[in-house]
Amino acid sequence: MFSDIYIKPDFRLFRFTWWNLIIPVIIGLIITLLAYPQGFFSVSTMLFVLIYSLAIGIPCMKSFEYVEWKLEKHVSWLKKPALRLFLTASLETIAGLLILAIVNYLIFIVIQQQQIEILYSRTFEGSKYLVGSVIICVFLLNLSRFFKSWKQSAVNEEKLKREKLSAEYEALRNQVNPHFLFNSLTALSSLVYKDQEKAVTFIQELSNVFRYALESREKEVVDLALEKKLIESVSFLYRIRYENSLQINVSVTDSADKYIIPMAMQMLLENAIKHNSISEGSPLIVDIWEENDYVIVKNNLQPKKTSIVSSRIGLENIKSRYKYLTGREVIVKVSDNSFEVRIPVLNMKNV
Repeated sequence: MFSDIYIKPDFRLFRFTWWNLIIPVIIGLIITLLAYPQGFFSVSTMLFVLIYSLAIGIPCMKSFEYVEWKLEKHVSWLKKPALRLFLTASLETIAGLLILAIVNYLIFIVIQQQQIEILYSRTFEGSKYLVGSVIICVFLLNLSRFFKSWKQSAVNEEKLKREKLSAEYEALRNQVNPHFLFNSLTALSSLVYKDQEKAVTFIQELSNVFRYALESREKEVVDLALEKKLIESVSFLYRIRYENSLQINVSVTDSADKYIIPMAMQMLLENAIKHNSISEGSPLIVDIWEENDYVIVKNNLQPKKTSIVSSRIGLENIKSRYKYLTGREVIVKVSDNSFEVRIPVLNMKNV
């Protein structure tokens, strides 16, 4: 690909490729053909063209590589193509002209010891070809880069759709699988005889969970306040089942203009319950709170003696969907005593 000629994941001054040699020579031959075609019949002229092209071309290629490497970190082709094109063409033209002036000074003044007028004329003549070459190369190289980024964006969007469907399936499966229904109905049947009022509340909270799952499945983000209500409904159901063996503490605000991906907190709560032992003597404690534009889900670690094979679909989906929506990352912290996941709180500016 054109764009791979000088765009590298990192920059190294003394890393060279064949393109660093081939492109300057090709451009030098083209300029010679346009400006001085009879030079092709002179060995000394062609030798000078070769040396001159490499003397200017190699530093230019490395400087262009450095410019692209720096700009790639701050100005995306996909998000700001016009600004990126302007900055690329401007900076690379300036770098090329400086290199041209320095090389011409060394060759015509220091080595050949010619008059200063020769330096001016050769530099002025060479600058026209250099600027034209830079503009053409920037256009070709970065047009390829732009379409490559655009294509990758389309691939990422399609991947997100598949992951979203997978996440929805995982979330719905956790809610409607036979174990969940069996445990919920078992808890409800015993609750009917003990506390009919609480049984009615249990049914309402259970229906809230199902309703939320169906209503949010087409959304990329939901209000944090709505997600909080979901986690409160799920927490109620689990507390009825585990009683004092499970403690779920939720401290999330109901502020407006705060968003989160659907069912993220619920998936993390499910994971905590799934992978840790729960007993009255060693209760599982799950704390969910908001801090510095993150929702934090943290639980004490007490892994089950019988290890459970994890598909990691839930957590990986959360990471992938956040990566698509925003530059902020999901943070996972694991210690000897706790497992913590920090998921970004979004607003309309960073969605």
